[in-house]
Amino acid sequence: MVHLSVRLAWNDIGWNGCICKEPHLNASCIGNETIRDERDDNLEREFAETHISKLDGWKPPCSRDILTYSSIGTQFTHSDPLHRKFLKPVQEEVSPYTSLPAPYRWLREETFRDICEAENLSIRLGDNSEKTTGWVYEPDRQLALLNQYWGKIKEGEGHSLIFFYVKENPVDEESPRLITGVGRLKKVGPQLFFEGTDSSQGHRYPIWTRAITQDYPNQGFRIPYQEYIQLEEDPKRIACYVPRESILQFSFVSEHITDDQAVGILERLIQSVHVIDQDKKVPGPWKRHLEWLDRCLEDVWASRGPYPGIGPVLNYLGFPQGMAFHRIELRNFVKEGKDPWHYVKAILNDQQQPPLKYMESFKQAKLRWKSFGRKPVRQELLDTLVKFELTCEQIRRIMNVDERKNAGIVATDEELIANPYFICESDLGSLKSNPISLDTIDRGMLPEGNFSYILSRSEQIAQDDSRRVRAVATTVLKEAAESGDTVLSVSELFEKIRARFPERRECKPDREIFEAEAEFHRQVLWLSFDEEPILAALRNLRDFESEITELIKRRVKRTNSPSTPPINWDAALSEAFGEPRTEREKAAHAEKILALETLFTQRISVLTGSAGTGKTSALRVFLDCLEKSEGRLSVRLLAPTGKARVRLSSATKRNSFTIHQFLLSLDWFLPDIFVLKPQGGGQVAPTTVIIDECSMVPTDLMGVLFRAIKMDMVQRLVLVGDPNQLPPIGPGRPFVDIINWLRENHPQCVAMLKTSMRIADDSDVGLGKSCGLAFADGYRDDLINPADDEILSDVARGIKKEDLEVHFWDDQDELKETIRKCLADVGIGDEGDYASFNQSLGITSKPGQQPHWKDAERWQLLSPLKGKGFGTEELNRMIQFGYRRGLITAAQTKPNIPRPFGNQQIVWSDKVIQIKNQKRFGWPRETGLDYVANGEIGIVTGTGKKQDGSYLQVGFSTQNGVTYRYSGVEVENVLELAYALTVHKSQGSDFEIVFLIIPKEAQTLSRELVYTGLTRFRKKLVLLIEGDTGTLEKLRLPEYSDTHLRNTMMFSLSLRAEDDRVLYPESLIHRTSVGVPVRSKSEVIVADTLTRLGITWEYERKLATPGDPRNFRLPDFTIGYEGDILYWEHLGMLTVPSYREGWERKRCWYEEQMGIPVIGEDVEAPQVEPGQFPIVITSRDNDDGGIDVPKIEGLIRKYILLEN
Repeated sequence: MVHLSVRLAWNDIGWNGCICKEPHLNASCIGNETIRDERDDNLEREFAETHISKLDGWKPPCSRDILTYSSIGTQFTHSDPLHRKFLKPVQEEVSPYTSLPAPYRWLREETFRDICEAENLSIRLGDNSEKTTGWVYEPDRQLALLNQYWGKIKEGEGHSLIFFYVKENPVDEESPRLITGVGRLKKVGPQLFFEGTDSSQGHRYPIWTRAITQDYPNQGFRIPYQEYIQLEEDPKRIACYVPRESILQFSFVSEHITDDQAVGILERLIQSVHVIDQDKKVPGPWKRHLEWLDRCLEDVWASRGPYPGIGPVLNYLGFPQGMAFHRIELRNFVKEGKDPWHYVKAILNDQQQPPLKYMESFKQAKLRWKSFGRKPVRQELLDTLVKFELTCEQIRRIMNVDERKNAGIVATDEELIANPYFICESDLGSLKSNPISLDTIDRGMLPEGNFSYILSRSEQIAQDDSRRVRAVATTVLKEAAESGDTVLSVSELFEKIRARFPERRECKPDREIFEAEAEFHRQVLWLSFDEEPILAALRNLRDFESEITELIKRRVKRTNSPSTPPINWDAALSEAFGEPRTEREKAAHAEKILALETLFTQRISVLTGSAGTGKTSALRVFLDCLEKSEGRLSVRLLAPTGKARVRLSSATKRNSFTIHQFLLSLDWFLPDIFVLKPQGGGQVAPTTVIIDECSMVPTDLMGVLFRAIKMDMVQRLVLVGDPNQLPPIGPGRPFVDIINWLRENHPQCVAMLKTSMRIADDSDVGLGKSCGLAFADGYRDDLINPADDEILSDVARGIKKEDLEVHFWDDQDELKETIRKCLADVGIGDEGDYASFNQSLGITSKPGQQPHWKDAERWQLLSPLKGKGFGTEELNRMIQFGYRRGLITAAQTKPNIPRPFGNQQIVWSDKVIQIKNQKRFGWPRETGLDYVANGEIGIVTGTGKKQDGSYLQVGFSTQNGVTYRYSGVEVENVLELAYALTVHKSQGSDFEIVFLIIPKEAQTLSRELVYTGLTRFRKKLVLLIEGDTGTLEKLRLPEYSDTHLRNTMMFSLSLRAEDDRVLYPESLIHRTSVGVPVRSKSEVIVADTLTRLGITWEYERKLATPGDPRNFRLPDFTIGYEGDILYWEHLGMLTVPSYREGWERKRCWYEEQMGIPVIGEDVEAPQVEPGQFPIVITSRDNDDGGIDVPKIEGLIRKYILLEN
């Protein structure tokens, strides 16, 4: 049985035939090129929630999908997807509950041969290649492919299912595909043809789409995501994700779905509907839907049969039509009680004659099969593989010992036969096929349906078989690593294992048995049973963490010998930056002296500090002096992104490399698939290694990097970065764990630059420091400034600062208008003013004639999300349509210009970003890096057409004088518009002017995201805040940290509490005895002393002036005792000028604006007597960083308890 996937464009009221309730806010549908280009927001808003059958003279561009759950039909107009002018649109009457998909993959020239072989089709090759850009052009070829595609699906009860899905969606921004519903195919519409013919041939051209009607509401349902969103419930609770191994089948609008794939999707739908039914949030016959799903599952299992891999195995043996043979000749074997694989083996062994038409094709397969007879284990392995639905390439990869090893599967044939789950535990995939998934193997090992008469007892396994338990555990741990965790407690692991499958297939590991079989599990996993909690991790990740930990621990024990003569860091800094004059300059100068001495003397050191403190400029002084002192020794400068590499090179005046470049040159990546190799690469032995932007480096990348360096030969390993930025994409947070351990145990190895030299004006009074960066201090862990709440209050009041500007918005219209005004402030004219817009991006002549693109990063819009009205998709569309609309129109209408590229319609002179690390050849040859890193930003310098398709060229801001060419089919997967970027994509970059959008709610909002966004600017930061500053106030708190949420085990265990109410590891969050997270250990001591003495307090409760609720501060503690209210501020680094300045201003605010006296150590307030309220009590750290608890208790007893 063949099923169907059908892609829908997101509709906020459920595809009921009506235009969206808020069409202008639907940023999820504009990923579709047609909708992006043709959606008229004003018109659709006018007719919001109107059924399209009632529209006169126009239809929205989403009309192809919108009737999927509509009880009323209407007319649909088909237009030629290849935009040939001689073909006229055709109208079709569309029934209720109908969608109109097209099988786009089937109509691509690059897949033509594969499809013909798989389907056993004899279709002639194309003869009109000059007329097409990758599409099958000739109408007879199109029709043959379409007839085969639509002819394979069957209507009616017990036949084809339709799985509806979306790509971009507001449910889960991180999800590449989301199932929206399922139905039974009721009817396939007729094949229609466009009006008009090609004058040279006279052929009629077929319409690619067909009207696909589902038997709704009798059979099928829609997952109520829209209702959950409307109710402000979390729609991710009911999300049904497309299995990773089926992404291809959900990537080209419509594709065939096999029975095996349908089983996996139906199981996930059952899990989603169970949650919907239990939640009772959305009324509906959900129990009836569950019963129907169970019946569908039984049908699909029966149709799948016990051997879905017969076709690919035959193909591997040399029978090209093996897939077609399996589908056509063997389709009724199981129903008739016959074993299809037994029959095929009888043919291969010359015990049975094949059907006459396949006689010749079987010859090669027989020869290869018989050659395996000399080594029966090879035949046994094929006996095993036929149980799984694998692709031809996957079969070939498993059977070829060398390819198997290259894909990470280090196992013999015998081992794979004994435990096929080992394939999904280890397989890394290849360029031509994805890794083999757990679900694919599991359905073969634990099939359902009436197959007992075929499968032997030895082939049937228990649901909690140790092989299955280990395989599921491995998959769960891999998924956890992708989310950031390097270790899980076994209780959390078991919970996730039990939730992995529906109840009927549930895997229920037993802890005692799991522990008894530990030796078997440890072949793949790392396990710790020594003490509670019992822990589990992927072996390779645990090895990386252990190696990094041991490396750091060994290196802290040694130091480098002093230079002879000693290096005069004072003089070197003065020579580089001039003599320090102001107090701020002197403080920064002194910090850098200590930092450079640390970098020189320590075998392992960390250079940290926020933006503007001069980390990379200090590195240049360090390297210059190191070279003078020790000569030109080998130095490796590394960074995780292309932009960070350029900044590092520019600041140090030395060559640097991205980490990926460096590892690629030493063969630490698997060829073709760009996956890290844990072993087998080359090594280098530099004397100094400096790694910048270390907060972006995940554990596996850092682990492989350290293996690529002969660390015993390295005299200085310097890690540079800011631990307050976003955590890495990938497992762990090694930089944060390293710096925290060093601060606690070896503070001499940590060089922290605290004084920002990015100042708001030329004065040395007042704040002095950049207001934008001072505001960012409120979202840090390692440096608390008493003035950061002052700037928060100024932001709330919209007060404009020297480099910080604030605008508020309440809806998308206001946001867009505000953005337009902000762009005008940087010299960009009204929409359509191409000249000023180009100038703002540094386009001063024809792009292809410019040598560099540095100004492409002059200004940048940043948002936390891609989707929604404030997300990057909609903002890029707004800006591109405002200033590139004419170019898009020209590309769509003029035959000599390539059509816009990709769904985002990229055209000449657009600003774009690379979204994948890629080895590519630049032009002119041997003048660039021949490599483009993820995150590099540039301008499309040219477009063109060749016989093999269209192309565009990009010049990147990071690579002067070099351009890179991209074919049209590549663009969609590697380039995106970059007028607006997510904060995640901006990490490692900076821009002169940043416009940062802060919505009230977004899935990705966190403390680190706000901090990262706030620190991306060099000259000016413009905040675009929805509503008020409530979100910014909330995200200052430690419990909104993503970094702290990760489970790691570097140096010590940092594990989430299993109680969901306590989310953060104790080793990272400073938590009081009553469980309240605070910012510092000193604050813990103050809070616990108050609690011990029976005093009630609240942390960072807002205190506002009586006349203006937006003029506020956030005292460390607000204390209530027997009706009296007072406040407590704990002071830390008063030796730091910016900290001291901030505290003085906060003290003045208390005293002058609130009339509240401030008392405490070193505070002269003789007029304050015990019993006077309100007051502000201050305590402070000692000069050595310690804290005097008796003094704190004395202040409490004197001024709060009023004891003599």
